[in-house]
Amino acid sequence: MSTITLPAQADRRATLVWMLGIWAFALFGFGADLARFLHEQPAPPPVLMLHGAFSVVWLGLVSTQVVLAETGSIRLHRQLGWWVVGVSAAMVPLGVVAALVDMARQVGHPDYAPQFLGEEFQDIFAFAVCTVAGVVTRKTRADHSRWMVIAAIALADVGPGRIASNLISAAPGTPLAVWATYYWGTALLLLGMVAWDLTRHRRITRSLLLGAALLWTGEAIMSVLFFSPAWKAAMDGLVRAWGWAG
Repeated sequence: MSTITLPAQADRRATLVWMLGIWAFALFGFGADLARFLHEQPAPPPVLMLHGAFSVVWLGLVSTQVVLAETGSIRLHRQLGWWVVGVSAAMVPLGVVAALVDMARQVGHPDYAPQFLGEEFQDIFAFAVCTVAGVVTRKTRADHSRWMVIAAIALADVGPGRIASNLISAAPGTPLAVWATYYWGTALLLLGMVAWDLTRHRRITRSLLLGAALLWTGEAIMSVLFFSPAWKAAMDGLVRAWGWAG
């Protein structure tokens, strides 16, 4: 697989547009769900609030990094980068705990769906891999920026999922419908990045190709497992063994 060496300004402003799209999906998706979340009984436990706060801080740090890179503040960008690494390292175990706690709170409810943990675990795994790849490729701007944007997309897909499930009351009945319900935002953002690469660079950069393959493969697998009785039983067993609802 060939690589593309791009000048520093080759993607000027494109990364900003990608991040704005991620913010729009996250804010609109969570905004549609915020009233329900704040008025839940019993109230959401502190660990879910903490996870939400870390997610916002991480996305804010990455967005700041993009602005710093675009304005040429590379030294500050590099210094702040290690803060991003630290928050990212905390996000992985915190994300797993938050997913299990949130699911444990739903045990016994009519809409209890432990198989949905697969979607959340897939997001966390993709986020971790893309973040590590972003750190490894930090000296190659084109790859570094794409890996970090894709890591943000892996986190932000819950926004479009909430839009579909809350605003239009989507109830997917097939693997394709699951993918379309929870990952349509991911697809739009990644296809936008692909269109940019093809238009601007005449081919897809390796980092985007690998990152999109990682997300789409994981999403496809979890969309199929969503309807597997064995997977549902395994996730239900995990939730009940976990037990802690915050």
